[in-house]
Amino acid sequence: MGGTARINRAVPGATHMPARASYRDLVRITGPWFLVLSFLARLPAAMGPLGVITLVVAATGSYGTAGLATAAFGIGAALGGPVTGTLADRFGQRAVGIATAIVDAAAYAALVLAVTGGLSAAVLPLAALAGFAMPQVGPLVRVRWAVLLGDRGQQRRLPTAMAYEGAADEASFLAGPALVGILALSGWAGAPLLVGSVLTVLAAVPFALHRTVPPVLRAPRADAPAGPAAAEDAGRMPFSRVAVLVAAMSVIGIVFGATQTGVTAFADSIGSAGSAGLIYAVLGVGSAVAGLAVAWLPESLGPVSRYVWSAAALVGGSATLLLAHSTLSALGTVVVLGVTAAPYLISGYALAGRLCPPRRAGMVMTLLASGVVAGVSLGAAAAGRLADAYGYRGAFTVPLAAAVLGLALAALVAPGLRRAVHAADRADAATTPHPATRPTALTSA
Repeated sequence: MGGTARINRAVPGATHMPARASYRDLVRITGPWFLVLSFLARLPAAMGPLGVITLVVAATGSYGTAGLATAAFGIGAALGGPVTGTLADRFGQRAVGIATAIVDAAAYAALVLAVTGGLSAAVLPLAALAGFAMPQVGPLVRVRWAVLLGDRGQQRRLPTAMAYEGAADEASFLAGPALVGILALSGWAGAPLLVGSVLTVLAAVPFALHRTVPPVLRAPRADAPAGPAAAEDAGRMPFSRVAVLVAAMSVIGIVFGATQTGVTAFADSIGSAGSAGLIYAVLGVGSAVAGLAVAWLPESLGPVSRYVWSAAALVGGSATLLLAHSTLSALGTVVVLGVTAAPYLISGYALAGRLCPPRRAGMVMTLLASGVVAGVSLGAAAAGRLADAYGYRGAFTVPLAAAVLGLALAALVAPGLRRAVHAADRADAATTPHPATRPTALTSA
């Protein structure tokens, strides 16, 4: 199997499926329980940051210490993502997924014991370990879609899968904090992280073992014949493309991080600090709904065009933040931002799934996720300084500036990305056998 561009599986009747992608088609491929399982496996990561803050503040009364612990969690997640992705490419999602789930669950539990037991020296290292070992469910499930659809010659359905995953990410980051809040009402601040630990084992481990896990693609033999996709078969990383996509994802991270800070400053300015969470949560609702709707964009609008047009829309969505002057207007502006942010985020992941070498897909997807995480931190920091100096309107200039830079980047790299997509299309046409003769993969990770 080492010399093949993709692992092909027979799909009876696949050639009779409709051209337009739908979510029903995705369910047919994986089964409905997979979508539920992959959503539940995301929740511990979404619960982590707020769970850490809740626990540390309750135990120490210090927001400064809680902020440091949360920062350690975020730094660990940003660094651990690409490591997990690289290991998954090399050894398979199954082994790496089980290992990270066990380590992450243990780190969550140990963090609760350290905080409640007064072991302050262990708090930051354990928070960083919990972030570092976090199972990379979102990026790795996108790798699975790229392989599953590629095996079936249905690469054009990849934007639909990425649209669903974008909506699932947004829904998890709404449900996770809400679950933390509900569990905190129990009166014990350690409950959210312990539940996250148990959920990691109960959901992330079965996710790692699910039949959709992709095979490990080994490097081709030295005597393997060269072909149109030889460079990608060899697993050569297209560093320039990856750097562009990571930069693009950092843009959306900056938008999210700066918006969260700006919304907090806005809520303080109108004397309703408690409304900040509600206002920002509406962004996630708008983004999730828009993410699902992306699947109905016409297929004639190719992946690069979607990226460029979504970058232009993001500029408009970010600009509306400057119009916020009341709670109602703020809610409206973040809805608009969420609607324009979802297509941008989805187009970045879809391009990565289309262009990255199959043997490096895990590393690429986790790098993109780390780009978002890094962007959130950068955007929050920049917006915080401007909020101190100029108020919430100063903070809201950061998302707009980031979106403008994102559009300039998209316009600059679009021609090269189009050439790369066309080359990938030609390579797939040259290496994908006729459905009737498509072999079945016998090896899985």
